[in-house]
This record gives sequence, C-alpha cells and structure tokens, in this order.
Amino acid sequence: MFKECDKMVIKIAIIGTHGTGKKTKAHELVAMLKKQGKNTGFLDEVVRGCPFPVNQETTKKSQEWTMLNQFIKEIEQEDKFDYFVCVRSILDAYIYYSHKFGRHKTLEPFVSEHMKTYNYLFKVPINSVFLQDDGFRATDKYWQKEIDELFDDALSYFGVSFHEYKSLKDTLDIILKEKNQNA
Repeated sequence: MFKECDKMVIKIAIIGTHGTGKKTKAHELVAMLKKQGKNTGFLDEVVRGCPFPVNQETTKKSQEWTMLNQFIKEIEQEDKFDYFVCVRSILDAYIYYSHKFGRHKTLEPFVSEHMKTYNYLFKVPINSVFLQDDGFRATDKYWQKEIDELFDDALSYFGVSFHEYKSLKDTLDIILKEKNQNA
C-alpha cells in the first residue's frame, strides 16, 4: 500500500465534508506522531487561501485552483517528512466541484491517479458540534449532508480505500501497526 518514491513517506489525508473537525483531528494526530519521535509534517486545508468564491458560491475556477494548489503543496512538502498529514485531499475539492458542476471527465484521471499517493485516508463523519460559523465555513447542515453523501459515492466510484475516523487512538494504531508490519 506504500507509494513509490525516493523516500518512504507515509502520507495521510483527513477527509470529509466541511465542519466535521478534520483540522482538529489532524493537529491531534500530528502532535501524537511527534510525541512518538516521528518526523511529521502538516498541510492545512488550502481552500482557505483560495482567491475565488467558495462554499455554495464556488466556481469552477475555485475548485480547480484548490485541487491544483493541494497537489502543488503536497509535492513541495511531502518528501521532507517521514509522516505527512494533510487536512483534505484532492478528492475533497473534486467533490465540491462535482456537486455544483457535475462530473469532469478530464479531471477524473488526475484525481484518481493522485489518490494513489495517499497511504491512508481517514473520513471524518458529520458531528454537529464542529459545524460552527467561523467566518469562512458554510453552516448549512443540509448542504453538509449532501457533500458527505457525495464523499461516499466518490470513494466508491474511484475505488479508494479509506478508514472511517473513529478516534485518535484508533487512527494512530492503524498507521503505526501497518508501518511496523511493513518495516
């Protein structure tokens, strides 16, 4: 399940619809990996830097910008670390794109191929505690549910294996157990 590269990097993406606590969980995971002496990097969600409209007002340009910047930031940083934790993946931006504009046959091979570079995907389920107005994130719970359902469809469509995020301990156990079995 490990990707091919010059250096063995364990790349992890915390994925799912908006307002589920992905960033919080990613920070906790990075902290725990570092406490265990692991050289760990972190990539925050790039969509917050998008210069174009996002959320329900998103444009094609917005989601293309987000996908490409996610890709660029990952390839710039991932080989600097033994473990690299990303808040979101390219699939996340594609899901928001396809929700508003439908499937894009040209982008799909790019998304599908790049999804193979993640060693682990952890999909965070909806938790109403995290869907709060922070001045950026959309707070429409129905839209949140629509996006969550699209995640399930897209993960199946692209044939991407993932884990449901249950707890920090469970996530850490999955990552470190498999790493040790393949060492």
